[in-house]
Amino acid sequence: MPELIELDQDQVAEEFFRRGWTDGLPVVPPTERAVDAMIATVDLERDDIVGGIARRNRWVSVEQAAVNAVMAGCKPEYFPVVVAALAASLDPAFNAHAAWTSTGGAATCVVVSGPLAEEIGMNSGHNALGAGNRANATIGRAVRLVARNVFGAAVGNMDASSLGNPGKYTLCFAESEPAAPWSPLRVQQGYDVSDTTVTVMATESPRQVANHLSEVPEQVLRTIVSAMKVAANFPVGKGGQAMVVLGPEHALALTQAGWTQQQVREFLARESRLTPEELVANGVPIEVNSQHDMAPGPDGKLPAMNSADDVYLVTAGGAGPGWSAYIPSFAPIHHVRAVTRKVRTLGEAMPDCGPDACEIDLSKFASTSTSV
Repeated sequence: MPELIELDQDQVAEEFFRRGWTDGLPVVPPTERAVDAMIATVDLERDDIVGGIARRNRWVSVEQAAVNAVMAGCKPEYFPVVVAALAASLDPAFNAHAAWTSTGGAATCVVVSGPLAEEIGMNSGHNALGAGNRANATIGRAVRLVARNVFGAAVGNMDASSLGNPGKYTLCFAESEPAAPWSPLRVQQGYDVSDTTVTVMATESPRQVANHLSEVPEQVLRTIVSAMKVAANFPVGKGGQAMVVLGPEHALALTQAGWTQQQVREFLARESRLTPEELVANGVPIEVNSQHDMAPGPDGKLPAMNSADDVYLVTAGGAGPGWSAYIPSFAPIHHVRAVTRKVRTLGEAMPDCGPDACEIDLSKFASTSTSV
């Protein structure tokens, strides 16, 4: 039996710091009552498995997820979103083994799309990517605490981040519903408009994109393209994914000009292609006989985005003179992919493996991905 220690409320944070169970910030004491309140919001038993990383032989139970959600400061009504985010993060396509421990220091970017986001008070407007909203901050933090406390992704253990990333504390926000005829992210990913989904992507830090002077669609998008082609981003030239977060003015300029989301995705993927010479001129050699295919296509160019479908269009942010954001994946698609899951609350089976629900099959966690 593990040693039981009686702690006063004000001693909990210090003891958790001492044991290495925090992300550097104080935590909320995970009392039995608080953990039970989390679990009561989902139709799962406390010892049910949310997901795991087979190559580490580690799995996270509903109870472990609830403990870390309490520690992160979540309200119970946030917990179904946390469970969906964890299920998505532990899909083999996401490759949490690499994403949570790589030298690249990836954040788990969590985007919530659907009516539940508003119900639980998530922020999709001003400062959506920043501080100040409890739901945004604590849902993302809960995912990272699970990565740290259950899967060992801590500095000095399995987190090999060379520099790190402030988004590793939390990078979580809600999508604003786009103006018609555009579809929200959940519908773009094959779900119903009445659903709420969580999309996770292993990303670098967000890059703010400013174009205050033009409402011409091509000019707005070329400003975003300029961020996409930066050779310092590891996936550039190899093909990655990205969240393109369109602020209100940029989204309005595109919709009023009649551009469809598919046209936007295709433009960004096409125009962000670059020549081998452009990479070499910025100090990045062309890899030969490596795990990355850097052979130029028929156009003589290399991809920043693997395909138009790998550009995830999200609308968020508050009114201003013209701001958007570009959040690139931290590694090429060969290593990591974004994953979407439906959020399921009481009365609904979990987890969800796509538009068609499925039961957890532990064999699906067999590792085939290459670590970065």
